[in-house]
Amino acid sequence: TDDTLLPHRQSARSGFSPQLSYGRHFGNPRPKSKAAAVIAMLQPSQETGQLIIPLTVRPMHLPDHPGQVSLPGGRLEGDESYSAAAEREYCEELGIAEFPGKITGELLPLYVYNSDYFVRAFVGICDQPQAYRPCDYEVDSVVELPVGHLLHTEPEHSEFSRGRVNWLAPSISYQSTTIWGATAIILGELQYLLSIAST
Repeated sequence: TDDTLLPHRQSARSGFSPQLSYGRHFGNPRPKSKAAAVIAMLQPSQETGQLIIPLTVRPMHLPDHPGQVSLPGGRLEGDESYSAAAEREYCEELGIAEFPGKITGELLPLYVYNSDYFVRAFVGICDQPQAYRPCDYEVDSVVELPVGHLLHTEPEHSEFSRGRVNWLAPSISYQSTTIWGATAIILGELQYLLSIAST
């Protein structure tokens, strides 16, 4: 890792921090926070062949972040490592028998204070298109976010509400999908790293 990039990576993440979070995504987790891992897998689309990152839309019945867009991932089980959890959850959520790629790096960790998860985010590469058979309980639908779209998008400010509380959050829009919160923060850092890698 290049320590000189750290301030730029942190700045890229903070550019997607929601209005009411007050930087809590970047603070320390509680001692008993739940451990989770997600993965941003760069892979060719089966339909278009272009490089995409698969995202999942969470069903409304889930207790944590219902209806939101997420990277494939979830809570660690037993004594598995963070990277093993990211690989397992990718396969379980998307309905893929074996992990098809390889993990090539890790992004900065994130504390999702609303659901009390400490999340480590990995980057993977897969050179073959994948046919999804999403887990109905955990995945409402799969969104293939083109890497080219991520590289050339700017944060939009979307309005959200919960009960009587309204707030603005920087977001990434793609087709009819709005990506915000922890997922947008992770993708914001990835966007920066991919942009400097392509120059």
